[in-house]
Amino acid sequence: MQFHQRGRCIRLNGGRVVALSIIAPLLSVHLSVASADTGQVKVGESLPRFNLLHPGVHRYLRYMVKDGRRSAVDIWTRTITFEERDGRKLMHIVQRWDETADQKTPFFLIQDSWFEPGTFRPLTHIRHRERDGKVEISGYRFLPDKIMGIADLADNLKKDFSVASAEPAYNFEYDMELLQVLPLHAGYTANIPFYDAGFDPPARYNFVVAGSGMIAGPNDRPLECWILTADYNTGKIASRFWFDKHTQVLIREEQRQEDGALLVKTLLNPESADVDGL
Repeated sequence: MQFHQRGRCIRLNGGRVVALSIIAPLLSVHLSVASADTGQVKVGESLPRFNLLHPGVHRYLRYMVKDGRRSAVDIWTRTITFEERDGRKLMHIVQRWDETADQKTPFFLIQDSWFEPGTFRPLTHIRHRERDGKVEISGYRFLPDKIMGIADLADNLKKDFSVASAEPAYNFEYDMELLQVLPLHAGYTANIPFYDAGFDPPARYNFVVAGSGMIAGPNDRPLECWILTADYNTGKIASRFWFDKHTQVLIREEQRQEDGALLVKTLLNPESADVDGL
């Protein structure tokens, strides 16, 4: 199963203009042309709204819309904690992706990553893929001038990996959390250096606040959102994001696929375990 993401085709272990007519009952939209208000985001700088990132869990359902039919793809669970490690307090984010489309050979992916709090500077990123009992481990370390394999990580398939980076890059797997802590406002464009470990070389990408609109949240309560767009340097909008203006949490993301289908990611209601700590 392949989806178009960030200008490339990848298999299910990943995923990222909108046909608004498909979701018209859910939202009202006000789009605008972006101004020259571009923020050059740099790794290591303090992020103005980092305090919006709280310990906790967010879950997202991804599903495909094609020819009037909706089919579930997977569920993403993203857990944020702040922990002591190596003598300092760091931010720890763990993602788990559980595939729903193929129950005969269940697939899940765990991505375990560490960051410097306040700046979101990435430190390490480890992927654990498992399908039908087969496990693959790939681990990376983010350095100022390169991203390299973690040599002492057991069973690391990427221990000899190395790619140069002209400047420090953020971990692309956490674009939604990084965007959450930026000063989103009308006319703003964030120019961000990102790297998706093991894939295309590091590069800068523009995320444009294209307007605002109302959208139903996970409990059907209307939320006023910033609407961001990204073309991933292709010249054509590939993704559209809805961020709650109050919390700046991602509520929804949509991405048109090469076959015309629409890939939707939507925030789910919390589970009792998330609320009660059970």
